Amino acid sequence: MDFKSLGSRILVAIFGAPLIIFLILNGGIAFAVLILIINLAAQYEFYKLTEHKGMLPIKILGLAGTVIITFSFYKYGIEKLWLIVLILFYLILLTELFRNKSSATLNIASTTWGLFYPAVFFGFMILLRELPNEIGMEYAVGGRWILLMLICIWICDTAAYFIGKAIGKHKLFARVSPNKTIEGAVAGLLFSLITGYIFHLTYINSLTLLQCMVIALIAGTFGQVGDLLESLFKRDAEVKDSSSILPGHGGMLDRFDAPIFAAPVVYLYLRFVVFI
Repeated sequence: MDFKSLGSRILVAIFGAPLIIFLILNGGIAFAVLILIINLAAQYEFYKLTEHKGMLPIKILGLAGTVIITFSFYKYGIEKLWLIVLILFYLILLTELFRNKSSATLNIASTTWGLFYPAVFFGFMILLRELPNEIGMEYAVGGRWILLMLICIWICDTAAYFIGKAIGKHKLFARVSPNKTIEGAVAGLLFSLITGYIFHLTYINSLTLLQCMVIALIAGTFGQVGDLLESLFKRDAEVKDSSSILPGHGGMLDRFDAPIFAAPVVYLYLRFVVFI
């Protein structure tokens, strides 16, 4: 076990987690700015990964698009997303037409995918935080829903790491992430469900026990899949971390790969199943 790395992870969490929790609970424009900062850093890291594969994404246009998408989520919800994406895609195509770079198809694909991953995916955090306003509930509960998802993910990740290290024997997905084990993944999911149960008993009364458990299930499954997907991107680019911006954690993609993938599913579940 790398105790130096573990110590760095703990220090980053001690100083970063209280600020993130404060912004989550308060919501509003400050939370949208937090999501924007994470989105921009993660998107830049993703573009750097594609450059390792010889692609030349149009980074300036992609980053500008992320600013527009993120604040559109805050001001208009999901209403104008496809119009914005369509306009940005036209701009990407026209820019690449006059760019005179090799691998035009790959450049267009990497630039566009960078708008969806992470910008659109993680932008659902804003939709989730603002959902109470959309459905006529108390605004504060949106922050609690996000905390439920994030803490389930963090507990799942921690349990999977330590239990996988201790008793893991069977590889989960060796081609993508050789250190992950089935035992660790199952333990992570189990602890995520336990966390969802505790949240319902102590902190969340706006959702039923079953609804909290479903969110915990989404966090424990889609969160782990999101981690595997980011590992796939890094392995394809032949790098260990997406960057070194967060000591002990790597980059923003390394730290937020799970909620990037889980947040849209949690939002869709709440919006179109629970509060239909």
